[in-house]
Amino acid sequence: MVLPVRFSEHLWHASVVGLRKANSGSRATLADEAYYAIRDLILRGKLPLGAIVSRRQLATKLGMSMLPVAEAAQRLESEGLLESKPQVGTRVRIPTEQFVRDRFVVREALECQSARLFAERATLEQKHELRLMAEQMDTLFSRLAAGNGDADFTFAVHGYHFQLHMRIAEYSGCVELQQLIQRNNVLVFNWLYDLATDP
Repeated sequence: MVLPVRFSEHLWHASVVGLRKANSGSRATLADEAYYAIRDLILRGKLPLGAIVSRRQLATKLGMSMLPVAEAAQRLESEGLLESKPQVGTRVRIPTEQFVRDRFVVREALECQSARLFAERATLEQKHELRLMAEQMDTLFSRLAAGNGDADFTFAVHGYHFQLHMRIAEYSGCVELQQLIQRNNVLVFNWLYDLATDP
């Protein structure tokens, strides 16, 4: 059975919500809301690589003051999704080739450890769930490779892929490892999505 786009996107957003809870541990602040809203715009390609980010326009769009948007932008800068340059302002970061290579090295190291812990600690039910997700992932990538899908479908497929890796990290039983993988994979996800949807 082929996974509908809507269901894929639901899983992507469900993973984000779960990670919000894991990272915050308390009720979300306006800065948190701004952070996730802006991050979603970046990950969906609504703010592509190199796009200038107007904090004032974002504040108006999100219906909040400049302060939480500024806090969110600082957080996104610290995580590598945004950058600020003199006489340019804030923009979606365009990574160097070496930076991307380094991130993939880090990703491999983190996810190998995550997979090892998963193999040791996951229950039979959790392993069965991941097996089904992996089979579904193969189906989705086959559809994507055949050119059967638009930008929303591409986003949904990469989102489901992201969710698969985060589920392995979750079942590894190491929260700090899960958070490191999430932060690194958000950057990798953004670059992959940008390349996949580039006309």
